[in-house]
Amino acid sequence: MAASGVSGHRAAWARVRLLRGSLLLACACVAAMFAFEAAGQGGAADGYPALAADIAPGLANAGFECSEGYVPALNSAGETVYVPSSWELARAEGAPFAHSARIHFEQRADPNGGCDTDFAHVEKIEGRDSFFVEAKDLETPPEPGKPFDAVIYQQVAVAPGVDYSLSGWLLSLCGGSASPSDCPEGVYMTKALGLDPIGGIDPASDAIVWAENRDNFETPEQKRVGWSNVRLAAQAQGESVTVFARVDSPFRWHGNHAFVDALSLVRAPVAWFEPLPPQTSSGRQLDLVWQARQSPDAAAVEGGTFELLVDIEVRPEGGEWRELATGLQDESVYSFLAPCTGIAYEFRIRARAEQPEDSDGAWPNQRYPGVWSEPVRVQFVQDAPEPAPSPGDEQLFIPQIFLHIQC
Repeated sequence: MAASGVSGHRAAWARVRLLRGSLLLACACVAAMFAFEAAGQGGAADGYPALAADIAPGLANAGFECSEGYVPALNSAGETVYVPSSWELARAEGAPFAHSARIHFEQRADPNGGCDTDFAHVEKIEGRDSFFVEAKDLETPPEPGKPFDAVIYQQVAVAPGVDYSLSGWLLSLCGGSASPSDCPEGVYMTKALGLDPIGGIDPASDAIVWAENRDNFETPEQKRVGWSNVRLAAQAQGESVTVFARVDSPFRWHGNHAFVDALSLVRAPVAWFEPLPPQTSSGRQLDLVWQARQSPDAAAVEGGTFELLVDIEVRPEGGEWRELATGLQDESVYSFLAPCTGIAYEFRIRARAEQPEDSDGAWPNQRYPGVWSEPVRVQFVQDAPEPAPSPGDEQLFIPQIFLHIQC
């Protein structure tokens, strides 16, 4: 899925508590002590992206395990909900209930159930637990499944100027878990992850880079979808970034609930173009040459089979971005043939770290996108007009046919 901004933030009801400032500041200072590399290219100051600093980001309790603890908080109705240790509640509009999935379903199956028992099936993608959110009056008439919006966050110490990639897994069940699902057409739950590159804690901030998924647990054709991978990347602008996990259920429908699990924050893979000319001297062809570096954290995943892939996009002057090349792996040059001359084209590039679909790699199968590079503009000079034919004794008139060429 393409990463896109989540718009239409409603006025936030928040009960937020700052993380222990002294610990965060100390970690940030350590991260800032490490110098960036740029593969001999001079670093970000020379127009090349800063490669990963020497310290990996430390996202705590990324699997939302009950063994790490859950702490009480209040939703918008003043009711007690439970938030995973190391995370904070930023928003709980519509009075949803939230808890450890294992504790909730174990205790529902048996009053003596808890974090260490196995009385019930618990939705999770790794470990023993996940974070669970459900609508108020889930199945209670006359209006079951109230709309809700729940957001939790965690601030993480990072190195400024470094690209970070966030990947995680979410599952939503519109209409409950019964199959076939009775979720009406047009009704959905939005599952989203976000990164605030300046380390803020307001989920309504325009600074946040969001990625979302609206797939239900099964399609209308009863094909199982299950857990969805949500992923994005952003460049840190300070000594901390903020990771957000969000479940937004904007429609009232019975049984609406969701799970969040297995988040992973890593130093992103990076790619950049070698310097391109501001304009071509002649012709329509331009060779795009680049360099790319794998995420050191993806490369260090035990049992991982992560490959370094490169995507390139192009847009004509005043046009929209479109795919030029996707999933380039062993190449380092691409020959672009301009459909039109006399205009400028812009190019951008990004790297991705992904495991092949048919490989027995690490589980869960995280996917780590890089940040798109800043656009590079190249002016393509106008083709020289063809010389007029020499006049002869006879002239043949041929009707002209005009073809529309998409530049």
